[in-house]
Amino acid sequence: MHDFWFFLTSTALFDSLSTAIPILFFVYLLSSKRPLTNSLSFLAGTSLAYLGCGLVFLYNAETINAFFARYFPNETSLPDPLYYGLQGLFGLALVVGTVVVSVRKPRRNRPSWFDRIKGLTGILNPVSAFILGAFLSVTGFPASVPYLGALEKLAAAEGPQRAIAGTLYYNFVYIVPVLVPLVLYLVLHRHDERAAQTLDHHTQKWAPILNRAVTALLGVLFVVDSTVFWMTGQPLLTSKFF
Repeated sequence: MHDFWFFLTSTALFDSLSTAIPILFFVYLLSSKRPLTNSLSFLAGTSLAYLGCGLVFLYNAETINAFFARYFPNETSLPDPLYYGLQGLFGLALVVGTVVVSVRKPRRNRPSWFDRIKGLTGILNPVSAFILGAFLSVTGFPASVPYLGALEKLAAAEGPQRAIAGTLYYNFVYIVPVLVPLVLYLVLHRHDERAAQTLDHHTQKWAPILNRAVTALLGVLFVVDSTVFWMTGQPLLTSKFF
């Protein structure tokens, strides 16, 4: 049971930090004309839409799985040696990819994705911020492999009704990294009127580092889990991550 909740927690954190796009939007909205209203509207749109997508998937998991089973083998059809072999290769790819991205030199004389996001947030109001947050969640949901995997396990382990609690927990953990800059903003704003600019600066500096660190850490976890399986015949974690 503890292993399963660890799976939900770690998967939700990775899901939240793997792209850091919602966090960047949220932080940059703290520099807008209505910082708290715009940022909280964006957070509401993001979290409510993501939760809604999860609940819809949960209540239709059998139908969706039956459709994809025609074209893709599900987890239970993969023998453990093959599964942990693929997991180890995937983990190694994450680590190598992180190293390659870290050492690659960025192109100059082109606007960065930080500039593009900041430019967009400058024209948003509470309504459009909410719509943007919901749009990002809905369009990103089909590619949210960690979330989809967690929902499938919740449906299989608990059934749709009892899995609601697990889905709510997942979504709560998912928004925790977004709440961190909000707390920092509220604390800093009491002593520094340029708190939003300070957060912008540190976000641009640390967001890519955090993204790469989380990706590499998950890759190492995959490799270690697979290695333990091949050495002992038992994986480090009983819950499979994909």
